[in-house]
Amino acid sequence: MKPRLVRSRVATAGVCLVALAAACGPTGSGGEAGGDGPGSVRDSASAPAASSGADTKAAPGALSAEQLATAALVTGDVKDFAAESLEGGTPTGSSRASKAACAPIVAVINGTPDPAPSATVFRRLLDTTEDGQADQTVVTEVLGAHPSGATDVLPRLRTALNACADGFTTKGGDLEPSVFTAVKELPAPEAGDEAIAYELTGVAQGETVPMVFQVVRSGTTIVTYYAVDVNGGDTPRIPSELAVAQAAKLRS
Repeated sequence: MKPRLVRSRVATAGVCLVALAAACGPTGSGGEAGGDGPGSVRDSASAPAASSGADTKAAPGALSAEQLATAALVTGDVKDFAAESLEGGTPTGSSRASKAACAPIVAVINGTPDPAPSATVFRRLLDTTEDGQADQTVVTEVLGAHPSGATDVLPRLRTALNACADGFTTKGGDLEPSVFTAVKELPAPEAGDEAIAYELTGVAQGETVPMVFQVVRSGTTIVTYYAVDVNGGDTPRIPSELAVAQAAKLRS
């Protein structure tokens, strides 16, 4: 049986109970307009790293928001996958980890890998062969330009995975703490200059919510993919073809 992913676009709202706005959708996809997280952001350099005051000019070696948008996957780049631009709302979550060692994992959940990108673009990728199915494969893609520190992102994540295997909690704003019971490394896609994949297990309303992340570095660009199963408790599957195709576009 094929693993169940986000069962519908409406289901993405349930992820907010776990990741504190890490994957709230835009209006019409389960979140409210103005919600936090990588599911709700415009393609502009002001969207990522809002606290850094980044503008539309990228530092040497890093792509601008416009260049990221051009390089992002579009419908037809990967067979049987459609790509949607995500718009509206503020770009990032603000959760903090209970253990400092887990901060790199939480930074990815928040939509801002450490160090923060100077520009970010978000896409939702959908398996068109499963249109209308309750368990349609839905993957969120986050592209970030890193003027410096791109080569630090994945090593920091790998260290955090080892340190936080037994789980951690996060707290953001006035919301109740979110609980993550385990994190484990998975086989990474063979794409880009380096890649890492891992499964993060959260708890929402007493139910297990597995999330799978792939993080791929291509030069100074970090691309994160994530998928969630908010209903079935199965480990989500992210097709490796997505990362391979995206890395190829970033090289071109």
